[in-house]
Amino acid sequence: MLSWADSALDDLHLIRAGLATEAAARVGRIIAEASDVLTEFPDRGRVGKVPDTRELPLPGLPWRLVYRIGGKGRLTVLRVLA
Repeated sequence: MLSWADSALDDLHLIRAGLATEAAARVGRIIAEASDVLTEFPDRGRVGKVPDTRELPLPGLPWRLVYRIGGKGRLTVLRVLA
């Protein structure tokens, strides 16, 4: 199960607000696909800079998903950072 922290959702809104509509849709698709991959392969990202986190670079974008793996297969995306 994947969930998004409020801070990560805020990051997404700021990113999309700064992009043209077509670019925002493309970025949204890439982020959605990356987060879907995490549900299947949660260890795919590298060890994060903050303890107990992991980071998944977004292909072709300057951002990365920062996430935490919890119990019972629960993933929480904490931030979307450059």
